[in-house]
Amino acid sequence: MQSVRKVIFDAPEFIPNPVEFQHRDIELIIKPLDDVEAITEKRKPTFLIADVDYIVMLSREERNA
Repeated sequence: MQSVRKVIFDAPEFIPNPVEFQHRDIELIIKPLDDVEAITEKRKPTFLIADVDYIVMLSREERNA
């Protein structure tokens, strides 16, 4: 069975469900397309970037000492 991906402009109050998906276990994902850019611009990164000249890698013996 093929999955369905459909973009709906000006979404109605109710979204019709295709007959082949009725009475089955399905996953429905709904996300607004107009707010995607606004959300990503406001979100800060969850990690910090360190500016270093070089990285010191200890040998196995030095790490286990």
